[in-house]
Amino acid sequence: MSKSGDHGLRTLLCASGLATVWLAAPAAFAQAPSRPDPDPVTTVEEIIVTGRRSVAPSLSTLRRTEQGAADSLTMQQIENLPDVSLAQTLDRIVGVSSDRGFGTSEGRTVTVRGFDARYNSMTVDGTPVWNSSRNNRGTQLDVFPSSVVAQVDVFKTVGAGLDANSIGGHIAMRTLRAFDGGAQPYFRARTLYGVYDQSGEPGDGRPSYRAEAGGKFTFGPGNNFGVVLGADYQQHEFFDEANEVTAYTVVNGLDVLNGSGFRGVFQRETSTASVYGKVEARATDQLYAFASLSYFDDSRSEVWNRGGVFSAANRVTGATQGAGAFTGATAEQYFETYELDRKTTQLVGGLDYRLGDRSALSVRTSFLTYDHDEALFRSERFQLGSLAGSYVIGETRPEIALNADPRIATPASWVHRTRRNAFDLLIPHEDEVFHLQGDYRFNSHAESRGLGFEGGLYVRRLDRTHDRTTDNWQLSAGTVYTLATAALPGQTIDGVSPTYIDPVAYRDFIETAGVYSRTTDDTSDYTLVEDVAALHATAIYDLGALRVLGGFRVERTRFDNTTASTQSGTLQPDRREVEYTNWLPNLQATYDLSPDLRLRASATRTLARPDFSDFAFGQTVTFDGNGYPVIAGANPRLDPRLADNLDLSLDWFLEGGFLSIGIFHKDLENETFRERRETRDGSGVVVRTETIPLNTGSARVTGLELSVVKDRMDFLPAPFNGLGFSGNYTWLDGEWDVVFTDGSTRTVGGLRNQPEWLANLNLSYSIGRFDAQLAYRLRGRTFTGTFGTTAADDQWIADYDRLDLSVNWRLTDSLKLTGQIRNINDAFWIEQSGVDGDSLRAAYNPGRTVWFGISYKPRFH
Repeated sequence: MSKSGDHGLRTLLCASGLATVWLAAPAAFAQAPSRPDPDPVTTVEEIIVTGRRSVAPSLSTLRRTEQGAADSLTMQQIENLPDVSLAQTLDRIVGVSSDRGFGTSEGRTVTVRGFDARYNSMTVDGTPVWNSSRNNRGTQLDVFPSSVVAQVDVFKTVGAGLDANSIGGHIAMRTLRAFDGGAQPYFRARTLYGVYDQSGEPGDGRPSYRAEAGGKFTFGPGNNFGVVLGADYQQHEFFDEANEVTAYTVVNGLDVLNGSGFRGVFQRETSTASVYGKVEARATDQLYAFASLSYFDDSRSEVWNRGGVFSAANRVTGATQGAGAFTGATAEQYFETYELDRKTTQLVGGLDYRLGDRSALSVRTSFLTYDHDEALFRSERFQLGSLAGSYVIGETRPEIALNADPRIATPASWVHRTRRNAFDLLIPHEDEVFHLQGDYRFNSHAESRGLGFEGGLYVRRLDRTHDRTTDNWQLSAGTVYTLATAALPGQTIDGVSPTYIDPVAYRDFIETAGVYSRTTDDTSDYTLVEDVAALHATAIYDLGALRVLGGFRVERTRFDNTTASTQSGTLQPDRREVEYTNWLPNLQATYDLSPDLRLRASATRTLARPDFSDFAFGQTVTFDGNGYPVIAGANPRLDPRLADNLDLSLDWFLEGGFLSIGIFHKDLENETFRERRETRDGSGVVVRTETIPLNTGSARVTGLELSVVKDRMDFLPAPFNGLGFSGNYTWLDGEWDVVFTDGSTRTVGGLRNQPEWLANLNLSYSIGRFDAQLAYRLRGRTFTGTFGTTAADDQWIADYDRLDLSVNWRLTDSLKLTGQIRNINDAFWIEQSGVDGDSLRAAYNPGRTVWFGISYKPRFH
């Protein structure tokens, strides 16, 4: 785990290490002169790409073919990493960082170049994927197991033909094609057994394992028909150590505890099941067609156990920074259960047809359904009052020492609060997404010369239903319920660690003895039909060394939204129909300074549509003393956020690798903040008051990206010529102009989930039947997006580093033994705030994971 004082040193070491490789590269590669890649993605003559010559092309091959800034990983890199989901895998790409999900240490979404998931888009095989959580548009990437990925690209510079909702970038996941690697069959299977060093708590007992298989084959005349099939199943059981401090108050310049210091054990059971299939047909360089069906089912059942002490700041004496003594405190024990079930089904069809010697038409269509069932049950608290002791807030958990009191170890002394609700919050939502696009290309493929053109039409309909209901149970005054009845037997209670409460017995009791009520949050319920229609056109001029693309994308967004609003306490239906149009210019150029040195530059405009909670919810309307409306809630008239993006990069392609350096700048306008707005008449009387989201914020991000890839250092003498290296470093400088309800502003030194820097260092080694990869992930201090009126209230994620290892031993040409360790250094994810910005707010740690398994990949001849 990183110490906050070390992050500057690690930053310097990473940057200087990568810079050293850059400077040393000419000498290191001098013995291996560059030559054209022997395994290009597609042949020169092809206009219709039916497949790739290699199932897993090299990273340098992929980078050569991209017009703008883009970075990739293929199944060859992915299968040598102990990552179980796409969110974890993308963390390895320069400029990308994964963000943990609700109440978990696991990555769920990703931030690209400082912009979190709501600012980015994603496709699978060229069609949009939609599985956002609650009211955020960001795609939940942890539902996609890493094994289904043949290749994933992150486009930091998007062309006019891609979804414009891509301020940070566009993520494109590609599955295997039947014609990749030619007509030869391909198959791989792997099974792994996992051991988590944080498991075995009460209620645990399921094994952790992963099983996956996938392959392709061709058939028919000329092998012009093909099938791809695959499946993945995973089951995990472990717990997070989860500690938190709920609040501080600044007293005499010190952070003084003014809330609860909790220790937690968050038990997790997860299972994912995925199946996919694809049928393909081709006529060489004339026609390619496919239809595919994919299904992803992700289920999570969790129990979050908490125990700790609540103390008000005015009960603390002798305070120093992060420490003090207290009296009159209350110890508390409670639990939450969290159930999350996400099902994604997608049907896709596509056709590429060659119209002439230099022109082609592509059509893609898809239909996706996404069911998201989320339930959070929270017990009421068992309490023991009038306690004294002291606390020291450590880097990863609050250390609380209670003065001796015989009641602490007596379960019957811990009494359940009455006249407070235990509740079950139910948040289901469903999405249906239909998409159709057609693109025309003339003289625009990589080897074309002269004038070319690309253009197309795109339509997408989202049909979304969101509901929110809370079931409540409350024990009446005089009802006595204690840990003597509720706690699992055989425990010793110390007052500061979590005590395991039987969740089934607790619910049975509270639902029988408690007073039941239901809360329907009608102003948060809504249905939404959102239609996006887009037209794009790009002119291309290619002189060989110089290639220039200039074009535009125009997107019209229209939505029909039905919700409910309250007026003077009376619920009324509320329907809105809104439409807006955005013109988005796009200019990109590449210039080959030499056959191996390429300069890229671009200027683009992109957008990010408002979050659902900001525009689709209802409103509450009351009236002031003069009878004029006072409105609070959503704002259906919000505009999308817009960004102007500048990119400049230089790639140097070398034998078996490349070096790349890039700089970029993004200016964001129309950022959304909830603000009070008054409308006055001619005489200055306030006739309307609104507290709603407004497009009054802005942000800026400037960054640098550095990448080094050398697949194999064959210029070294044996046995060192089996070494390989890849590394990347990202520096991000962001400013977010936040707006408060009263209209006042502050500038925060970062956007939501924007790290100050990122790095990956990967060392590989291969000799004979043995190969290994050591992967070191580093991440600088990161702003969470939670801010206050002063910097002391802002919440940040501390710098983070994690070390992973994967080793393989080939038993035969087809069989391989695998061993993997994730989080060797037992790293914590730490969130902080306070006057110095380093006072603990939350810390999560899943512990180490070890995987053992075997894989089978036959060689077909």
